[in-house]
Amino acid sequence: MEVEESRVKELHAAYLCIKPTVAEDLMSCEEFKRALQYAGHNPTPKFLSEHWKDGETENITYEKFCSIAEKLPETIIDDIETLFMKVFGVADGKVGENEFRKLLLTNESLGDLSEADLDYILQDANVIENGVVDCSKLGKVIMHTISEMKQMSLQKLEERSNLQRINSKTFTRKKREKFAGPEGSPRSLHLVSALNVDGWSESSLKGCFYLDKVNILAHQYSLEITCMGPTVVKMTPKVGPKNTTDEVVDALAYVFRESPEGMRNYVGFTDKRDSDGSYYWHDVLKEGRYVVIPFTSGCRLQERMHEPEGQIDLVENKGKVALTPEFRLVLEEIFHQVDLDGNGRLNRQEFNLYNWRTSGEEVQDDEWAVVQSNFDVEADELTLSGFLALHQLEAEDNGGDTDDLWVSLEAMGYNRMGQQDQAAPFVLSVFSQVCQPTLLVSGLKSGGLLLDKAVIRSIMENAEPIKIKNMIDLIKYEFLGKDRGSIVIQNKAHSKVMVRVDCSGSTNVATNRPNLDWTVEVAGKSAIIAHQLMPKKLGEPWNVVCVEYLIK
Repeated sequence: MEVEESRVKELHAAYLCIKPTVAEDLMSCEEFKRALQYAGHNPTPKFLSEHWKDGETENITYEKFCSIAEKLPETIIDDIETLFMKVFGVADGKVGENEFRKLLLTNESLGDLSEADLDYILQDANVIENGVVDCSKLGKVIMHTISEMKQMSLQKLEERSNLQRINSKTFTRKKREKFAGPEGSPRSLHLVSALNVDGWSESSLKGCFYLDKVNILAHQYSLEITCMGPTVVKMTPKVGPKNTTDEVVDALAYVFRESPEGMRNYVGFTDKRDSDGSYYWHDVLKEGRYVVIPFTSGCRLQERMHEPEGQIDLVENKGKVALTPEFRLVLEEIFHQVDLDGNGRLNRQEFNLYNWRTSGEEVQDDEWAVVQSNFDVEADELTLSGFLALHQLEAEDNGGDTDDLWVSLEAMGYNRMGQQDQAAPFVLSVFSQVCQPTLLVSGLKSGGLLLDKAVIRSIMENAEPIKIKNMIDLIKYEFLGKDRGSIVIQNKAHSKVMVRVDCSGSTNVATNRPNLDWTVEVAGKSAIIAHQLMPKKLGEPWNVVCVEYLIK
């Protein structure tokens, strides 16, 4: 009885790797095959054609799937070794590599197994020595793969049981309260809802993404929560007054809990979309210190393809060097953007971050003292008039030459027409129902490996694992939400692989890559984002078609 219950659980888990509930039917032969594979089977084309007849079969229910799966015998190592002995006629399980390849590549029952696929299998399994395939060792690798497929599906079932429950009367999937989203949706990522934080304590700071060659820099933040309670982290993208498009750069935030020893553990990200277009994360946070790292996909914030025709003048010289009205407006925009706490003045940290971004140098004590002594300040903080006067002095010292001024503007993401097209401002807000959260700017830098791993993890947790062309240990995670998508390739083998991920057949889709047909190198025992995806035109239908190819 215990074995039967275990088998039922395995089949249930395998089915839920393909469908969100057992109430939904398998709708294609491919779905049917993948469900059987997650259950630890490798159905032959003949077996599949017997149970999914082209032109006749429209769907397979969960009950029918279980009934069919029971007809397939459980694979054991003795069966594999006996099969190899029968096929190759050897008692010691050793067979020449050429003979082995010839038989497998000419066997129609193996379907679309290619020579490249076979190369990868044999290389990763490490079963060839001196031109001889060790079938006994290969059998153990096959059994290990079967076990991993079952464990993968059971793990997904366990994750689902923690995050959701099935209503047996309506078969509607409902998220638990802390992950509440629209009823019936299989994932919570980027669902539109109304956020109500009336009466909650708030702390907000501005920030900005900056394109810096191949990297994206952003302000980062430290967050302190003094008592455990409901907390909301919210990211609101902003559009500059001279923005020439309606395309707002996507802005999310990833939250990490920081231990007293400085270790940072990922706890969540802004996975829900508010009705105002912002993204937020709602959870109960324990007392302690946290780090908040902003993230943008790179689908919209990309290196410009060409410079605009013409440019604005930065200075004019009518007997005396002066800043032009156009340049003064740009400087005012920059001032309000780098005034991160929004109090109308720049404190030393805000001015230092601006100076570091535009010159690569920190403001020293004596330099800050000069600023306070020679320019307009209030409460030891630089005012807008003082900020403009400082740039006026720079223009005068350079005799009207604008090269250094352009270096500063370009570092802030401006093109020659005074439009900020390679930076994207945002506002980060934290709300607490039980205490006053403390939010501070901790730096301006890339999210680095910490952010990369958290982004990949969040994608994998919200997508179904799909084996790529039945390859051992090569898995695709594809998430598609309402207004963004992601594709992660995971390589569980020890050796690196090259995978071509072709989304060029998609419609109305933008990627963070140079083009939709892109090849990634995936190191052994690692995962990488192949594509971040968004609609080119928001509000219009978009369709993602992704095909993967293993490259030798």
